[in-house]
Amino acid sequence: MITRCCFVPAVKNSHFISVFLSSFQVRRSEMAVASLQVLGGTPAIPPALLYTDSDNKGFLVNPGEGIQRMILESPGIRIGNISDIITTHCSWETCASIPGISLFRRDQFATNHSPLHVWGCEKVEEFMNITQKECFADEVKVDKHLKIRDISMLYQIGAIEVSVKKLKTSHCLLFKLPQKAPKVNKDLLLQYKIPQKSLPQLFKAGAVTLSDGTVVKKEDVLEESQAAPMFLVVNCNSREEAALLNEKKFELQSSDGKNELLIVCHFTPEAVIKSEEYAKFLSNFKQVDHLWLYRNDDSAILGDCRERNALLSTLVPVGKLYTNKDSSQENVPPGIVASRHLLKYHLFAGRKTQFGWNDSNLLPKDVVLGDRLETASKLYSRIKHKVNNSPAKKIKLQEAHFPDILFLGTTSTYSSTYRNVSGILCSSPNMKFILDSGEFTVGQLIRLYGPVHARSLISKLDFLYISHIHFDHCGGALEVARIFHEETSSSLVIYCPLRAMAWFGTLSKLFNIPLRLVPLGSIAIGDKSKFQDVSSSKYTLNVCPARHTRDSWCVVVQGQHWKIAYSGDTMPTEDFVEIGKNCDVLIHEATHQSSLAADAALKKHSTVKQALEIGQKMAATYIILTHFSLRYQKIPPIANEKIPPNALLAYDFMVVTPGNVREWCDFTEIIPEIFPTEYQDLLKHHHRKKAA
Repeated sequence: MITRCCFVPAVKNSHFISVFLSSFQVRRSEMAVASLQVLGGTPAIPPALLYTDSDNKGFLVNPGEGIQRMILESPGIRIGNISDIITTHCSWETCASIPGISLFRRDQFATNHSPLHVWGCEKVEEFMNITQKECFADEVKVDKHLKIRDISMLYQIGAIEVSVKKLKTSHCLLFKLPQKAPKVNKDLLLQYKIPQKSLPQLFKAGAVTLSDGTVVKKEDVLEESQAAPMFLVVNCNSREEAALLNEKKFELQSSDGKNELLIVCHFTPEAVIKSEEYAKFLSNFKQVDHLWLYRNDDSAILGDCRERNALLSTLVPVGKLYTNKDSSQENVPPGIVASRHLLKYHLFAGRKTQFGWNDSNLLPKDVVLGDRLETASKLYSRIKHKVNNSPAKKIKLQEAHFPDILFLGTTSTYSSTYRNVSGILCSSPNMKFILDSGEFTVGQLIRLYGPVHARSLISKLDFLYISHIHFDHCGGALEVARIFHEETSSSLVIYCPLRAMAWFGTLSKLFNIPLRLVPLGSIAIGDKSKFQDVSSSKYTLNVCPARHTRDSWCVVVQGQHWKIAYSGDTMPTEDFVEIGKNCDVLIHEATHQSSLAADAALKKHSTVKQALEIGQKMAATYIILTHFSLRYQKIPPIANEKIPPNALLAYDFMVVTPGNVREWCDFTEIIPEIFPTEYQDLLKHHHRKKAA
């Protein structure tokens, strides 16, 4: 594109050339600044690689579980700008977050976005097809904006050329960026003595004839063209594949010899990257940079929730987030840079390249609460004094037997920066179980306890319960089962709907994760059995159909001295009231505030008022509300709600015990004063909806 000059000032030729060239608009690719950035690579989240161009648009390689949330937590990265996802091989660590990313795009952008192309082997296609069919909302069986493609057919993404080399179980990919147009050499323009009036013709027509008959072509005044930047992504899962890798020939130069390989990115296990076979491969790339994408010890905890959690933890029991920023470099082979979350590599051909890392959003960091903390402390002291001097209803159980209830996720549909999707760990000295497991459930445990303690807790699980097959309730179950198997060599017991059996069975084979599936039953028309009991020496499960998607369930888990009722997703149902009578704790979804009863009914969810009414009918000792809509992220939907003194509102990392449950109930009263801005926003939203 050329900017047309309507007026040419009478100035010296050299100055005019500078002015002209500064207004001359070169091709967009000529000015493009591309980069590669590491996402994840922590104990909680496997590493992924993000390519972005100068418009912050690009593609994602190997998004394992938790990457969807990590993108939301990372500054300057937008899921809507990702056009393609590439999986180098089929494993849970390379494709688990694709459904969550797809759901986010579908919900946020509706029909006003371009398709998301997913490139992978036939196993990835099988995974996505059955996940769309079974785990997305009933009204969206297949996301029409999600296109699954065979990776062997990947030749180009936008203007980037792609070359794919297949190993035994994985793929390597060579990416060649567009070659930048050469710049105009001002000195050459002066040397040829091209008149001012002839400059537009030179760049528009490509040549100009001077008064002495000399023909000057555009390329005569251009600098030497720069090399086209290239980067190589290698996924090699075994020494056998490393040997195959040495036989592969990558076309690193074009006919003009201008292509330049800048960096090799290695998705390769430690045992392989340190092998002799792999060392031979590395010897062919001594003059380029190397990046090893693996899980290191850096906790990389991000998120807008840090301020809220820091405030809550000064008042009530919130789990203290695990931090470890002493990332070990001992296992990194020489000449290779270890990945860190948000590590960025700038792709500049023909100039010195370098890595850059910005940890400004990482924990640990000091959170300045100032007057908010002082105000909150005074309010909480006042409330606590009032409660301590009035009759308080206590849990009628021995603390030694009642499970601690840890909330690992309290939102719906997909994770946000403040809340993760559903997941609840109930833990007592003699038994442990998880109620629903949305994507990143294990990641939340690791963020809270660190990798060692988290794996130990998972290894002690008695069972995992899945209420229904929507992805925000089951997307993290495979990772829980994988770690359980690695730690115990046994298969985790998963109680799940009959409808979920096919999905779990398929994924178990695709990702080689053994499962012990126990179906909750069927609610087919004509089935007279509404209720089903599952008993063991430690516990009894009593379930009834939920009023939500097909084949979804409410459950009551009963131990020797306690009874916990969990709704999953449901509209109010009397069957649940019947099996949950006189429970100690009712955990009930409250997706919407009470003024949105019509919206709740449309999506087959409950409001705050409806959930509290179920608790009153059950005569539940305590009621915990959770599974809040994405519109209620900072604080729950409490505007104009009458919250009884035995009800509390769930937050991520909240730990409820017999000793602190009253504190959590009391805390609800002062939320509007601790979070005044957020509460006023909630009130405004309530009044707008009511007026409508």
